[in-house]
Amino acid sequence: MLVFKGEVIFLHEKILSNLVIKGFRLASTMYNAGGQKIKRTYRKCWAMILRFEGETEYYNNGNTYISNSNNAVILPSGSVYDWVCTKSGHYSIVEFDADFTYSDILSFPIRDSEKLYNAFKEIEYKQSIKSPLHSAEMIRSCYGILIMFSMLSTPRNVPDDKQKKIAPALDYIIKNYNTDISNELLAGLTGLSTVYFRKLFKEIKGEPPIAFARRLRIEKAMEMLKSDYGLISEVAFSLGYQNIFDFSRDFKKHTGISPTQYSKNKNPS
Repeated sequence: MLVFKGEVIFLHEKILSNLVIKGFRLASTMYNAGGQKIKRTYRKCWAMILRFEGETEYYNNGNTYISNSNNAVILPSGSVYDWVCTKSGHYSIVEFDADFTYSDILSFPIRDSEKLYNAFKEIEYKQSIKSPLHSAEMIRSCYGILIMFSMLSTPRNVPDDKQKKIAPALDYIIKNYNTDISNELLAGLTGLSTVYFRKLFKEIKGEPPIAFARRLRIEKAMEMLKSDYGLISEVAFSLGYQNIFDFSRDFKKHTGISPTQYSKNKNPS
């Protein structure tokens, strides 16, 4: 897994954006009785869990994570933890195989648990419907839930009103990352001063707005270089670079290798 250099981005977003699902295992509704305890020495697959009744506490790497109707968790393959059901109740679980292991549990405070709950029930229903492209459909549904985890979660210590303030700028970056973007332009969209906008954006997203936009460019470049899109120069121009030299410089700055090296590594002959 490539780890970007430079400004630190939010951990959960980085892990989920690099997660490649290899296969679907299970979608089910389960029940725990209060007081039940389990020690997991090594989880063999990834699991997404949403409790709609009761509560469970997970103990992992010196941290405690709460799983209830307001807090969902992802248990990575390779993680080691203990858990205790502190309040009896039902929960939904989806298990899948992915391309890497991770030691820390991922926790998500959820704003709209009902919407996420419906997504869990839908994938559980699809599990019993054997369509011609069943495996692909189940993997797609797993990705859909992962995206919802990110969209419906509220980053800790970041009030909703602050996120709303930068929303117009964030939307503009996502739609126009392949164009020239300035802090002044983005601040104007939010009605904030440039200085305060940059400070607020970094607080919420973990990196300055221009660094965020450049990272989106490079992530898109990585996707394009994995495909049969075309020459590296064509990728550069498609992403708004005026020449291949600037593109190669930015790509290497973020990934540690050149676009040519990346392309060869991802597409061995």
